[in-house]
Amino acid sequence: MTGESLTEMFEVDSPLNEINRLLVNYDLTPNQAKVYIFLSKLGIKTASEISKSLKIPRTETYHLLSVLQQKGIIFSVFGKPTKFNAVGISESIAILVNNQKNRISELETGKEDIIKLWKLIPKYSGNKETPEDNKFQTLQGRNSILVKLEQMVRESSENILVLGTESDFKRFHHTNFTDLLKKTKSNLKILTDYSKKDIHIFEDVPLKKIKRLEDKNREDFCFIIKDDMEVIFFMNSLKLKDMMAIWTDSKTFVTTLRSLFSLIWKNAHYVDESDVESLLGSEITYEHRLREIEQEKIILNYLQKNFKLTEYKSGVKNE
Repeated sequence: MTGESLTEMFEVDSPLNEINRLLVNYDLTPNQAKVYIFLSKLGIKTASEISKSLKIPRTETYHLLSVLQQKGIIFSVFGKPTKFNAVGISESIAILVNNQKNRISELETGKEDIIKLWKLIPKYSGNKETPEDNKFQTLQGRNSILVKLEQMVRESSENILVLGTESDFKRFHHTNFTDLLKKTKSNLKILTDYSKKDIHIFEDVPLKKIKRLEDKNREDFCFIIKDDMEVIFFMNSLKLKDMMAIWTDSKTFVTTLRSLFSLIWKNAHYVDESDVESLLGSEITYEHRLREIEQEKIILNYLQKNFKLTEYKSGVKNE
């Protein structure tokens, strides 16, 4: 494979392009990943050859090579000119993972020092804290959302309510978030488009805790409520380049979504068809169901009006 044909492979939907995208998750930039893949596949090359083949400016190429050497996944071969080669993919992944673990360990070690120093700094007299105010936090990207999700589940003591489709949660498969959900001692309720035919992100959660989300009109909504005190609301992540969500402890917002969840849960069926409640169903009169639908409409209209969800759905963040 020539350098030219390799660079062309990065521009299409190919294994190399996918590997490049996945390596970015290991604290590599796209160009760092591209240089590593180039050396892994073509072997020993000079900086000039790398720069020319990948069409990256020579100055930037030298910087990329320096960083990759510091990370420990490429090495130089002495000579004139200096040449470079890559460490094997398995060993490189192990090195990158260990680098991240070491970084986390360093951050944990420095945590206490920062807190101690912070306590030594006197409070600014003009800074009047208002803890009673509702807090809203925009979460951008998978990692920031995942950290908040794990924190919520870990700290939950009463209940965790989850509403969303399989596609909403597939990016969190095989993460600590799903493990924490399975082990939580809180009252867990999940509304999702569960199917026994395929491997499911909630497959190890007891079926008595899961009901089917069958109403297609509700699939635009995805949120998780903790202890009726805080919620993460996803902003239609599948249509956006990066995942986006809002975390809030707003009592009004949490109560509104809690009411919506309760209405849908009440009329949904358990995925375990042997469940007595699912088999018997609930005797709901036509008039009663109409009232529930009206309540749902009021809730959805409130969300649209007060939180401008349509603007987030279209990919435009409302400031």
